[in-house]
Amino acid sequence: MNTSPLYLVSKTPGKLGLDPAQRLCIDLAGQRTRRIPMHMVSRIVCGSQVEISTNALLGCMRRGIPLSIVEPDGTTIGWCMGVRRTENSLRLLLSNALSDPAWDELYTPWLETQRLAVAAQVFLLCDVHADAAARRDPRVALCNAHKNKHGRPCGDHVNAIAELARHELAAYLAREISEPTLLAWHRPGLNLIADLGDLLAHHAHTDLHHAPMLPEPTRLSHWAMRTYERQANHWQYRIASVVQAFEQFLRECWL
Repeated sequence: MNTSPLYLVSKTPGKLGLDPAQRLCIDLAGQRTRRIPMHMVSRIVCGSQVEISTNALLGCMRRGIPLSIVEPDGTTIGWCMGVRRTENSLRLLLSNALSDPAWDELYTPWLETQRLAVAAQVFLLCDVHADAAARRDPRVALCNAHKNKHGRPCGDHVNAIAELARHELAAYLAREISEPTLLAWHRPGLNLIADLGDLLAHHAHTDLHHAPMLPEPTRLSHWAMRTYERQANHWQYRIASVVQAFEQFLRECWL
């Protein structure tokens, strides 16, 4: 059965609960209560103004439904991914890799190589000249190109789309790795969700470059969600590519 993400990020206060039939109950001010069976939800992005019941939170954790909590400006507060007990090869590979003292000296250059490769791809799709300055700071070069095209600063628009991609990446990694502590905090300074999320975020520039028009600031979150969902197939491919590259890195170094 197909599942879909659930976005509860409006500025309207509300509550997220769970009924005895294992349906998520969504109460937003001025709206009728919605009830959604949990098996129809792939992940949840929830605004900080929404109260989350303990039962709803535990239900998501038990079913492996990742829940991201964000501030009104779109900044992520954190993730709740639960624990899945299913073993898989990527989890074992990562566990072995993180126990190796050579992790940092192998991972850091790999991450930089990936950053340059993804940036080069985005430069091409956005018709940006990849000179030395652009390669040093891809975001600045791309944001300048967006400003020239759209006639106004676009950093917030890029951030809004990229943050949605990070949420989906976190959900994907939670399913694949099934152990949250391997994705962050397993070692000092380690946060694979953030590192791989930053790689993925470059692709938000491509979506913005091809956007026909930009919204007013008050419509930014709604616009970002619609833009992201229209490109859902592309984002699934992008996420899979980032994770596949990471898995290949692990296999080359620790198999």
